[in-house]
Amino acid sequence: MKRFLVALTLAVTAGAIGAHASPFSLTLTHAGGEEFGPAGSAVGWSFSVTDTSPSDWIVLDDSSLTISPVYGTYTDYIASQFYVAGPSPESTTIISPFDQSAQTGTGEFDLFASDPLGASFSGTINVDYSVFSQDPNDPNFDPDTSFIGNGTFKDPVSVTVTPEPPTWALLIVPFAALLAAGRRRRLSSQL
Repeated sequence: MKRFLVALTLAVTAGAIGAHASPFSLTLTHAGGEEFGPAGSAVGWSFSVTDTSPSDWIVLDDSSLTISPVYGTYTDYIASQFYVAGPSPESTTIISPFDQSAQTGTGEFDLFASDPLGASFSGTINVDYSVFSQDPNDPNFDPDTSFIGNGTFKDPVSVTVTPEPPTWALLIVPFAALLAAGRRRRLSSQL
């Protein structure tokens, strides 16, 4: 009985320790990671990363996209940047908008030119990170002695292939012409 109580106490304690929330979070800008773009275009995801830990720094290492079915190619932007969030009295947040020319945000997903209109697919953005007890910007930074651990943020994303702006015009102009013709008929019948 005594062993059972000790085991139960250890299990409850371990569960309470493991249940605490991570001091690090990554949020994609669009709710649910939804993106839209015409076939042959590039879409990407903006993000913010927040560090609320009292003493540790988080460094974003790289990103990847797992998506099915595969309707394009993904290029990682995070690996070419140096995103570091460190502790502060409250928290530190870094915001990185998707910008194809500056290569900021998580990365770029290039839709194939042959992607069918209306195709929709979903997947996961994976952002790998490392945690250090010392500021990586410090000239005396030693990654070997200050490395604490690493992890991966996983956020769901979806992409939908939309018509190109000229295609919208091809769809809208005939419809507008029909509406205008109907209106002229109504006006001429009233006269």
